[in-house]
Amino acid sequence: MSSNQKSILGLPSNLSLDSLREILGYFKNDRATLYSLLFVNRLWCKIVVPLLWRQPFDMASLENYDLIIQTYIYCLPEKEKSRFILAGIKLPHHPNPFFDYPTYLKSFDSEKFRQALNSWLKMNVVESRFDPLNLLCKPIKMLFGPMAKDRYSVMPRNILYKAVNKCIEPIVQDYCATRPNFDVAKEMTSLLFSECDRLRSLKICYDEDSLPLMEMIDALCTKNVNALCNLQSFELCIRTTMKEDLENDYEILGNLFLTMSKSATNIQHMKIDVPHIHKFPPKVHMALYKLIYSQKNLVSYMSNYFWDSKYSIHSALKNRSLKRLNLWGLTHFDDSLVQGLLKWSNLETLELVGCPISPIPCELSCNQLNIKNLQLGNGYGNCPYIKTTLLQMCNKNLQKLTIEGVTTEIVEEITQHCPNITHLSLCAYQDISESLPKLISNLRNLKVLTLGHHEKFLFNHSTIEQFVQSIPNSLRSLCLNFNISFDFLKILLENSQTNLYKLELHQSKTYPDDFINFLIDYTKNQTQIKLYIPPEHSPTPKKKSRNSILLEVASIDVLKNASKHFNIYYKQDNRNFYNLW
Repeated sequence: MSSNQKSILGLPSNLSLDSLREILGYFKNDRATLYSLLFVNRLWCKIVVPLLWRQPFDMASLENYDLIIQTYIYCLPEKEKSRFILAGIKLPHHPNPFFDYPTYLKSFDSEKFRQALNSWLKMNVVESRFDPLNLLCKPIKMLFGPMAKDRYSVMPRNILYKAVNKCIEPIVQDYCATRPNFDVAKEMTSLLFSECDRLRSLKICYDEDSLPLMEMIDALCTKNVNALCNLQSFELCIRTTMKEDLENDYEILGNLFLTMSKSATNIQHMKIDVPHIHKFPPKVHMALYKLIYSQKNLVSYMSNYFWDSKYSIHSALKNRSLKRLNLWGLTHFDDSLVQGLLKWSNLETLELVGCPISPIPCELSCNQLNIKNLQLGNGYGNCPYIKTTLLQMCNKNLQKLTIEGVTTEIVEEITQHCPNITHLSLCAYQDISESLPKLISNLRNLKVLTLGHHEKFLFNHSTIEQFVQSIPNSLRSLCLNFNISFDFLKILLENSQTNLYKLELHQSKTYPDDFINFLIDYTKNQTQIKLYIPPEHSPTPKKKSRNSILLEVASIDVLKNASKHFNIYYKQDNRNFYNLW
């Protein structure tokens, strides 16, 4: 092929088609760029369309969800479209699309799909009004309805068909419009799953309104195993807190788990979000156990599901490929879990969020865990067996540590057993000001330090100097996730011998003009500063706070000048700043 021919195809003379696909693939999550690339030429359009439609609901805003459903419906055969019309749904005339968009689907989120479906139905379902003649038509509908439903045609072929359709159309629409939502969900899920063999991500959100959609997913996944064979990510999220909402649907969940355990055995990321109130019956529990047990390459597992002692976590997660384990609201912490931690030789990240209902004393092992990242959520400070076991077994391998609700005893454990920490995040709900300097001085490789919850728990007039002197020269990033006084900030930054690359402050009460000007002057040290202040203190607040007049808040002119030197964010929620990975 000549260079001129390649140019016509949109390819430079030295660029192959595979190389172009790989290059454009780097923009797979950049919606704006992909839309602009659509119009380069026909070849680029063919490459970009599958990227846009691999996860369409993630690439579109909520107000445009209905357009995705509309496009999918355009891809239906005429026979399937007729069923929509019979159900009282108006379909505008549109030629068949150039692309078969459903075949590109790689990510299915049932919650977003249902939002899109409901949005589309509101705009397209023909509202039926009360008509007293319906009482007279009921016997006619019962007699001729099923026959008319099968004979009705969207595009009549001749005058006779047109006349028949005109007569029976009202009867057919009224007959078939009893549950239009169910019909649409059935047709759409059938369209998306029946020929899909590219699905990589499946998220099922279940609540009291999900039964019709769940039935369709269960039936179609069972029918088309190819839809699940390449699955890499699976998430189950049960939102209802009423037991009776789920009891009638346990069989659906059990069948889905068993089907996936046979066909979807290469899942890498799995999340099971089931409130403890929904402890599955033995049959469904074993089906979920088999699903987890069947996985060959599981990398990350997140769950808050109730695990009994007989079929515990470590026996289901048998593979050594596991690298990340997140258990929140753990119901049992016993020797079986410790043995599992020893067995997962590649486990690098362990997150335990929420205190166990029944912590059980564990026998300490002399073996060392390979865990590099450890997070203990709120409540574990009151479970000495857990903190002792994990901190002693992680020992020298631990590099990143996040603890919410840290106590003086936990600080001492870290000081004694974990000298090689490089990233430390501590949220204190009690006074640790006396023990904190000793810990910091012991961490000679510390690079990142995040502290919260209140200044009084971390610093006081007698310990602030000790803390400053304890900071190692290796520290490069400091985040104070609480309101620090101007006096303590000056001591911290002026007396410290460490050159910080990043400084992050969360001020909820006090940041007068002197405070802001001091930070401006500190940026001369080439330090990147991020300042978070409440949104009501912004130059153009959406809602003025009653207490803002009483607080020491910088003037608008000073804040505008400061924004030229460092970043200022107007954000109230700071709960997610403790996670280090």
